[in-house]
Amino acid sequence: MKHINKILLLLLTLSAFSSCLKDDTAILKPEKSPSVVEFKDIVPPTSAALAPYRLFVPSTLDPEKSEVIVNAIVNYAGPKTAPTDITVNIGTDPSAVTTYNTSEKTTYSHLPSSAYEFPNTVTIKAGTREAVVPIKLKIPQFDQSKENVLAMKIESAGSSAVSGNFGTVIYSLPVKSIWEGEYTYTIWNDYGAIDGNIGGTFSEDVTLTTVGPNRLYLQYLWRTYSGWTQYQFSGDNSTITKIIAFSGSERATVIDKVVVVDPVNQIFEINWTCLNRGIRERFVKKK
Repeated sequence: MKHINKILLLLLTLSAFSSCLKDDTAILKPEKSPSVVEFKDIVPPTSAALAPYRLFVPSTLDPEKSEVIVNAIVNYAGPKTAPTDITVNIGTDPSAVTTYNTSEKTTYSHLPSSAYEFPNTVTIKAGTREAVVPIKLKIPQFDQSKENVLAMKIESAGSSAVSGNFGTVIYSLPVKSIWEGEYTYTIWNDYGAIDGNIGGTFSEDVTLTTVGPNRLYLQYLWRTYSGWTQYQFSGDNSTITKIIAFSGSERATVIDKVVVVDPVNQIFEINWTCLNRGIRERFVKKK
């Protein structure tokens, strides 16, 4: 009797398993994935993975130009192209900047409405995936003492759903500092704690890029350790007011002496202390 019961149990199990194989309702099929409308990445995001919104730096803006066009892109994300024309309505969302600042401990400032223009409606054509949103930026209307951003929001997309994750994005729009460019960089560690990895002194070519209002970024700490350094120049380019050093975490810094800041010849030299190391750095812009 026990032997018969085991056979019956086995047959029932095989029958159920066969039924499961034929039933594909629980299998995820790409062609049945829901489609949504969202902002497409135009450059890699600079925001942290868990930030409330994606933040992008499309480019640094030329202060010599009165107007600059930056293109945002709305995208029909899904397994197929748009089945019909999709009218996408777009606006701004300054509250997203407040949320982002609170979450990420940043100090971004939303642009005033006089500083930009973009079409409030674009169309993703049937059989395509994307539509371009040209953003006209009016540089003279920027307050260059602030970290200017523009938060854009997809307000509706016809009968299509709007992405919950990427329906709102933030574009950081730094105006290019006069200090941005290629430099010959020389470093000395000849006071304070002497760092054997720096080796006393060395020189190499480096690039400074704008990451904020007159704030410049140098990759790697002292071109020796992982991380980066940022140099904050005054609004009139007469001095350096702050140095931010990051390697694993932000490190305390002290400016010992601003030796020279020459905006005409694009040279600056500064002595500063970090991690007990006394550092002298000189930057000479390459012509």
